[in-house]
Amino acid sequence: MNNKGFTLLELIGAVVILAIIMLIALPAVLNMLTEGQNTVDKAAKDIVISAANKYVGEHKSDSKYIRATGTEIKNHGEISTDTLKDEGYLEETVYDKYELDDDCVVVTSNNRKYFYEYKEDCGL
Repeated sequence: MNNKGFTLLELIGAVVILAIIMLIALPAVLNMLTEGQNTVDKAAKDIVISAANKYVGEHKSDSKYIRATGTEIKNHGEISTDTLKDEGYLEETVYDKYELDDDCVVVTSNNRKYFYEYKEDCGL
C-alpha cells in the first residue's frame, strides 16, 4: 500500500514551527507600523507649523490679528488650525484627514526669531 500524505505529527510540527515564526515576527511588524504612524503624525505637524510660519510672516504687524487675540504675535500667541484652514494656509484635506480640529501652534519670539510648537487640544 502506497500512502501519500503527512502524518498528524508532521502537521502539528509544521503548525508549531509557523506559530514560533509568527511570535518572533509579530513584534517587529507592529513596531514598523507604529514607526510609520509616528512619521505620518510628525509630517502632519510639520505641515501645520509651516502653515503657521507663513501666517505669521503675513500677519506679524497686522493690528486686526492683535485685536482679535489680545496678544501681539511677536511676543507670544496661539494660532488655531481652524484659523489656518479658514484663511487658506492649511488645506482642508490635510485638516480633515489628520483630525486637526482643536489643535494650535504656539508662537513665541525672542525679538529675533520665531519659535513654533504644535499643541494638541488647545480649545481655542
